[in-house]
Amino acid sequence: MALLFALPLGARAAQLLLYDDTRGNMPQDQGAMAYFYDFFSGSDPGPQAVAGGVQLDTTGDRGDSAGFFSHIPGFWVPVSSSFPELDPADGFTLSFELDLHAEDHGTNINRAGFSALIVGEDLFGIELGFWTSEIWSQTLVGDQFRRGDGIAYDTTIGTILYDLTISGGDFFLFADGVEIFTGATRDYSAGSAFPDPYEVPSNLFLGDDTGSAGADFTLGRITLTTGPFAAAPAPLPVWLVLPGLGWIIQRRPRL
Repeated sequence: MALLFALPLGARAAQLLLYDDTRGNMPQDQGAMAYFYDFFSGSDPGPQAVAGGVQLDTTGDRGDSAGFFSHIPGFWVPVSSSFPELDPADGFTLSFELDLHAEDHGTNINRAGFSALIVGEDLFGIELGFWTSEIWSQTLVGDQFRRGDGIAYDTTIGTILYDLTISGGDFFLFADGVEIFTGATRDYSAGSAFPDPYEVPSNLFLGDDTGSAGADFTLGRITLTTGPFAAAPAPLPVWLVLPGLGWIIQRRPRL
């Protein structure tokens, strides 16, 4: 059933292209996402346009953190005037192609070199941390971010299309169309973070958001699909279909 929400079905669903990896430039060049790096504690790792998208490597300096926001950090206004309100009741899906070449978090089990964050209009959302062999959900203990539940998964097999869907109070993660992880959304607004995207309704982030870990990755096409999603009509009950078949058979002209 969850797959229904991960796909843009029906005329009511709307899709916004955030990054077109075939144009030979970077997300911040296309008017829908902003690039940001932590200039207080690290250096600019310098994203590069490559075949298949944009490559960013924050493994060289553990203090580096950088990535791509839907909202301008600090001002927290959408980069694109077309960016929609993300209503969990209607459902929404962040889709992104990711090739995770390497990831290093040392001995810090509460951090990941690559993270995907999406926050709904109600401030409930999900942040997923990507290791080379695991994907896990970020949780809060007091105001501190901690590693939550996760799944074993090889994220280094090449470019993988991830669909991260939020519907109601739940999230669903798909890898190349197969559901691999699900759970409840969280309110991260009590967490201590700077800049703080967790208190910004309807926003998202892809990249390395910590100076305690690093990753070398390539991001491909990025899209955002918002509902309400039109479900396929349910099949009619057999007890309704059979009488109709009988009437058709009786009315069939004889040869």
